[in-house]
Amino acid sequence: MGTCLALVATGPAPAGPEVASPPYPPTDRYEMRRVEGWPVLVSKDLIQNEPELAERTLMLLRHQLFQVARRVPAKAVEQLQRIRIWVEERESHTPCMAYHPDANWLREHGMNPEKAGCVELSNARNFLSWTLDQPWMVLHELAHGYHHQFLDHGFDNDEIKTLYEQAKTAQIYQSVLRINGKDDKAYAATNPMEYFAESSEAFFGTNDFYPYVRSELSRHDPKMFGLLATLWGGE
Repeated sequence: MGTCLALVATGPAPAGPEVASPPYPPTDRYEMRRVEGWPVLVSKDLIQNEPELAERTLMLLRHQLFQVARRVPAKAVEQLQRIRIWVEERESHTPCMAYHPDANWLREHGMNPEKAGCVELSNARNFLSWTLDQPWMVLHELAHGYHHQFLDHGFDNDEIKTLYEQAKTAQIYQSVLRINGKDDKAYAATNPMEYFAESSEAFFGTNDFYPYVRSELSRHDPKMFGLLATLWGGE
């Protein structure tokens, strides 16, 4: 009996079912860096396979984050710097950059759920080219994170929703001049989240839809201009 028990105790455990690999690169395939105070996870595949692309992407990201930090009020910058940024060579679910609010959505789409609550720079090449016309793209995505994580009731913030509905009723974003010289429906008209992010671009920097800059925003949408000053912490 003793011998049998010893054999059972020291023998190999029965094999369990194989655990499938996740359909996305695990988090340890990213290199953590600190860029202008932001935690940035850079794909090791991007660094190893496309070192020049990685360098140029991080150079531009650093420039945009520097602009955010020098323009946005300090308290809000401290909050924005809690939002991690992931950098990919190419991630198929988003064409350039995105803010991910929902871990379940990420799982359902075969993406790393650790990206929830983070900004993803999903296509390095598109980032380098698209930002020629959208120079405050990084702020736009960080503004989504600020809206979601740091404003009262997150994406259900009543003040933003109220002004969005007023702007929608007044149709002040129905047809505006775009940076390409054509009249188009403003991206701010999409929903309250884009309304806040697009207006924040104009408030602090330059948007690619009219109103482009803060003086134009103050004239075109004075209520939103005033609300942004309050929500971002005043100046």
